[in-house]
Amino acid sequence: MFIGREAELDFLNDKYEAEGGQLVVLYGRRRVGKTETLREFCKGKPHVILS
Repeated sequence: MFIGREAELDFLNDKYEAEGGQLVVLYGRRRVGKTETLREFCKGKPHVILS
């Protein structure tokens, strides 16, 4: 279940739709939802996630 993180998803979508290449570094304490946020963002988009 994915709840919240609308601001983070909006930010990632803005960078995804921007012209040119973008580098986004996602960091934070462990177990705060970084990977799940990326998985939610990637839904419906071509992507590769390496673990």
